[in-house]
Amino acid sequence: MRGIRKGLLSATDSNPRINVVFESVREDDSGFTSLKFMGVEGAVIGTSEPPDMDILWLGKETQDLVQEITKSIVELATAGYPGCSGCVDDIEWSESIWRDMVLKDRV
Repeated sequence: MRGIRKGLLSATDSNPRINVVFESVREDDSGFTSLKFMGVEGAVIGTSEPPDMDILWLGKETQDLVQEITKSIVELATAGYPGCSGCVDDIEWSESIWRDMVLKDRV
């Protein structure tokens, strides 16, 4: 998770309006890495699907995902996010559709 923190620092350096702080990052016995930020449980990283549909599941190995998250944060910051045109979809989020896509990519 040091990689994510380093990426956030790099993003903040390139765009001071980027202010994402992970309050806690913890790994439990089931192999999930939980991310808590901005006062809420935000996401779970792990290859096994969690039962709770109220939490975003990032179904990859932690190391691979750290690199992707860091790269995306820096790219968004460089593009001027927040405030960049077309940076974020206007479509309402569906966790069940997202999980279907994650599972399909594994096949």
